[in-house]
Amino acid sequence: MLQRIQSLLLFLAAICYVLACFMPVANLTTADAYYQFNVWNVRENIPDGRVVYQVLYIGLSLIALAIFTIVTIFLYKNRMRQSKLCMANVLLGFIVLAVTLYVYPDLVFQKINVLKGCTVAFSMKALLPILGVVLVYIANKFILKDEKKVRDAERLR
Repeated sequence: MLQRIQSLLLFLAAICYVLACFMPVANLTTADAYYQFNVWNVRENIPDGRVVYQVLYIGLSLIALAIFTIVTIFLYKNRMRQSKLCMANVLLGFIVLAVTLYVYPDLVFQKINVLKGCTVAFSMKALLPILGVVLVYIANKFILKDEKKVRDAERLR
């Protein structure tokens, strides 16, 4: 049944992951220039600015999470498998968030000559993947609640 609340929550999480692919994560400021960090690259903050560093893995990971979430919606007949996939999605989401919000700004960008000593100002739009992870977690709670109802109903027969 696709009209369950968890299906809606999973669909909203997939939308959050896809929207995060098009939003900037942070603005980087150095003494020389301003840069914009999104999930695909770091580029100068001017129209058609040059790309300073490629971070394709984050964008590809977010698209994979979105596809993973959509696939999870259609496994509604096997709730336990759906729940396990939701928890795997939450774990992968946290890994992508850690890489996006900590590893690249604090570790990788400091080793690039152009971005050495940059100041990072995160955008509010960087919260979209976090919202996606939270929505998947809540959907998992509803999946487990449905499974409990089904098991209780079978026990009463």
